Amino acid sequence: MLLEQLIQPGFDPAQGAELTRRYVRRKASIVVMEHHKQESPQRYPWTRLGISERRYYKLLPLFAQKVNGRYQVDYDDIVTKMREHLDGKDQGREIRAATLDLLKRRGFSQAAARKWMQRHQPEEALDAWPRGLRPQPE
Repeated sequence: MLLEQLIQPGFDPAQGAELTRRYVRRKASIVVMEHHKQESPQRYPWTRLGISERRYYKLLPLFAQKVNGRYQVDYDDIVTKMREHLDGKDQGREIRAATLDLLKRRGFSQAAARKWMQRHQPEEALDAWPRGLRPQPE
C-alpha cells in the first residue's frame, strides 16, 4: 500500500533526502492509519452510525465543544445525538418526498410542487390543489 502511495504524483526524489524522508514518513503514517481502520472498523463512531468519516467530522461541531483546539468527545453520547439528528433528517426527507408525490398526483408540475413546498408547511398539502383544478364542494 505504501508503494502505491509513493508512485502517485508528488513524490520527487530529486528534492533532497530530508524532503524525501518527510514525504515517505507522512505517507507511511497514512497507510498505517488506513490499515487500522480496516482491521477494526467497529472502534470508530462513524461506522456505528453508518456514515462516512468525512460526514462524521462535518457533524461533530454540532455536538461537541472544542477545548484547547480539540473536541471533547464522549463517543456513546455523540453517537446517540448524531443518530437522533440523522434520523430526524431522514424523516424530514421522507415527509418532503411524500408531499412532493401527493402534489404531483394532484396535478402540480414538478417545478410548481417544489415552489409550493418552499412556501408552505407539509401538513398544508392535504388541502393543496393547482389553480383551476380544485374540486368543487358538494
